Amino acid sequence: MRVKFRIVIHKDGKKLSKGDLLGEKDPFWVGVRYITEFRYLEATKWLMLAEDCYEKYLLLALTNLALGQESQAQEFYQEALNYKPCHALEIFLEMPEKGERVQVKEGCNLEELIYTYLHEKRQG
Repeated sequence: MRVKFRIVIHKDGKKLSKGDLLGEKDPFWVGVRYITEFRYLEATKWLMLAEDCYEKYLLLALTNLALGQESQAQEFYQEALNYKPCHALEIFLEMPEKGERVQVKEGCNLEELIYTYLHEKRQG
């Protein structure tokens, strides 16, 4: 399935890979592992089982947006704003074919980030 962008996650300054998360049993980290494999539908299933936190809903928003589910993405993002961060993660969106990468920061305007920055860059 073609996605609009890739989601890349860093923890402690290191890009997370499948190997970093193989032993994890917590649904949040299983979901993150599937994101590192670019298996966003499977990641969504696991993230839905995870405990509520800012990162859970942000990642749900981003995976849905990457898959083209814009209205669901917006709902998940609005839910994310109701929580404080629980995990020290850095989240990036990449468009490798365009050589573009942007960091998703807490409290950012998701719609502006995607539709203004990435869409304008893609069209320009």
